[in-house]
Amino acid sequence: MRIRPDVQPRGSASPARSVRVARSLRSLASVGVAAALVVPFAAPAAAQHKMTTYQLVLLRKGPSAATASTPEGQVVVKDHVAHLYKLAADGVAMAAGPFTDGGEIQGILVVKTDTPEKALAIEAADPGVKAGIFTMEALPFLSPEGWFGKWAAFGAFETVYFGFLTRGPNRGQDDETAKRLQTEHLAYMDGQSKEGKLIVGGPFMVDGDRRGLVVYRVATMEEAKQRAEADPMVKVGRLAVELHPWSVPKGALK
Repeated sequence: MRIRPDVQPRGSASPARSVRVARSLRSLASVGVAAALVVPFAAPAAAQHKMTTYQLVLLRKGPSAATASTPEGQVVVKDHVAHLYKLAADGVAMAAGPFTDGGEIQGILVVKTDTPEKALAIEAADPGVKAGIFTMEALPFLSPEGWFGKWAAFGAFETVYFGFLTRGPNRGQDDETAKRLQTEHLAYMDGQSKEGKLIVGGPFMVDGDRRGLVVYRVATMEEAKQRAEADPMVKVGRLAVELHPWSVPKGALK
């Protein structure tokens, strides 16, 4: 597979990227935005720190999902992939690819637009959605600029590990404890980014059971699980993590 020269080998961190991620996490903390993994937040405050709203589009199994394995369905899937690469070439799709664990969520894409409605309108043109192979859901999230790059040609992929941070079973902490855990959570994420393991993260901008997202670039699912579960918020049960192996074009994630 062709590897872009500016993409570091797995397990090593680009110094510039590590500094950018660390600064971004500190900027989040300074305005309280990273607390969105714990509590809702206000997007305008984050805008002062060059934060960007992205839309995470979830592609779930649709009513015609079973047709994807037929000869006709394979044509639709090929057109679906071409659609995603066209969105990337147009600067609309930042990253996209399938979850390879065979679950209800078939894949995701990150769309650079300001509302879920706009993201859904863009993805409605996807041949796979039109054919009923996929259904869609969009979740807005806030993240620093500069975490996404140019996709390699089709056929060059990497597997990373995408995690939803969700409400955990133990959220009864008092305010002082919750604040301390938030500080520890941010410090942990900062450390993971400096190691080159945490490559994307951010809070969802809607108040629901899903609080935020993380993406780990590590060798195995087991390592991703260990790192995600070592987050102080997860350790005490204030947050839980739902991990999926995610196949993405090389270069899409810096």
